[in-house]
Amino acid sequence: MAPTIKARDDVDGCGCLECRNIETTTTNRTVLDALVWSVRLFRSYPSILAFAGVIILANRLLETDSINVLPLPAIGVVEALTAFAFIISIRAYVGTIVAGELSGEPVTIREGLRRSIARTPALVGVILIIVFSVMTIPFFVSLPLFLLVGVLPVTPVEMVSFPVAAAVGGIMFAVPFLFLLFKFWFAPEACVIGQYGPLKSLRVSWRITTDYRRKFVLIVVIAIGSALSLYLPTVLPGLETGLTLVHPVLHVISSSAGELLSIVWASAYAHIYVQGIVS
Repeated sequence: MAPTIKARDDVDGCGCLECRNIETTTTNRTVLDALVWSVRLFRSYPSILAFAGVIILANRLLETDSINVLPLPAIGVVEALTAFAFIISIRAYVGTIVAGELSGEPVTIREGLRRSIARTPALVGVILIIVFSVMTIPFFVSLPLFLLVGVLPVTPVEMVSFPVAAAVGGIMFAVPFLFLLFKFWFAPEACVIGQYGPLKSLRVSWRITTDYRRKFVLIVVIAIGSALSLYLPTVLPGLETGLTLVHPVLHVISSSAGELLSIVWASAYAHIYVQGIVS
């Protein structure tokens, strides 16, 4: 059975590391150590690479002309299922495997799939709440500024240059957006590994990231790396190489590597969640 790792206050009985069978080495790893550990984990669990490979292969097929033999509605369904599996399913499965490995209770493929499927509804709820929060709350935070601008006799562009006005408006939205995104970063792991409900998962993630405020910059770097792993594959194939045949090959390699790297990040995040929740 896949283990459930919750906060000490939410555990019935003793919540010490020894009773949970979690080694102190786990709690002492740095964020980068957790990333290296995740790479090694994939060697021990080929099922992660197998599931990731299926999703990556499906994404590459969707980018070819061969997919056009299917009806347009069928293509939309395949795209939706692939995106859902990449964003939700594989992250839940990897998180379950990480929890089992760190608690000394290795998870089988069946157990991992069972936990992933069982937590999917709650995980979807978590993602929806996060998206809603990071989009609406920054808007309301920056709304007074826009209302103030609306009652001024002159426009901000007339008072200062356009780049300055645009930068101020962007900062007013970006700061609360990034702050909330950081605070809710481990909510999916709390939902899957801790089996918390959507709202409780957000509160747990908020508490964990409070403990990690000194490592905020490092976590932001990893987050940027995760985002770049998905962004760069869309840019690199467009660079001038002088060889026409290189473009599609480079696109396939860079896109696949970027998606695989994002799954490694997911494993590292699950590791960080376990560290934060048991500390």
